[in-house]
Amino acid sequence: MINLFSKNFKLKDIEGIIFDKDGTLTNSSFYWSEIIKRRSHKITNDLGLSKESYYDLVKVMGLDISTNNLLPEGPIAIKSRNEVIKTIIFHLKSKNINISKDYLETLFKEIHTNFSKESYKFIKPIVPAYKFVRLLKKFNVKLFLVTSDTKSNAEEAIRVLKLRNCFDYVIGGDSGFGDKKTGASCEFICTKFNLNKKKVICIGDAPVDNEMAINGKLKSSILVESGQIELKLLSKFSNSCVSDLSEISIELEN
Repeated sequence: MINLFSKNFKLKDIEGIIFDKDGTLTNSSFYWSEIIKRRSHKITNDLGLSKESYYDLVKVMGLDISTNNLLPEGPIAIKSRNEVIKTIIFHLKSKNINISKDYLETLFKEIHTNFSKESYKFIKPIVPAYKFVRLLKKFNVKLFLVTSDTKSNAEEAIRVLKLRNCFDYVIGGDSGFGDKKTGASCEFICTKFNLNKKKVICIGDAPVDNEMAINGKLKSSILVESGQIELKLLSKFSNSCVSDLSEISIELEN
């Protein structure tokens, strides 16, 4: 077991850590901005909408196209795919355009299939997180990846980053556990690997990661300001927050 500490907190007796992907391990804006643009183009073309509608869709999915950065409120990289779809349907309905959930689910799958062939071009590590994972691997602690993105996308990301051997298990939004915030994936991991929930933490970049830790009855969550949300806001959800993971030190539990 290990202890993790920074200038503001210390978490003791940790035997397992559940990582988020987007905004925690990988640059979420660089990756998701491309997917948002592709989805918006497809919807605009399919429905014969205007260029203005394209920009509206981009923003609705959570991208500031002027900076190519994701918006703090999401929904993309913050909320589940199902919630993103609901947001798009609600937006288009406000414009008197009716589309079905099935249409968007099919469109998302089509975009995913095509994007997966070249997704490696858009996977960039958050360097302090990459180094932190590599360092943790040297200690006797189990590492897991739980993301709202698909399992295949998550596995491709850690393959590209050469971190695949660091993680004991990967769970995606399509792995059958529902929305990550329910904590069901955490409970599955702890049961499968015979881990004490109160010796497992999660590390993420959004309030949903803290919510997952609470509902999964984990020891705690560490929230990091490497994604879309500022440290000041993250601090309202967790007592253990850092600007980046280089601020955290590791020691063996005696």
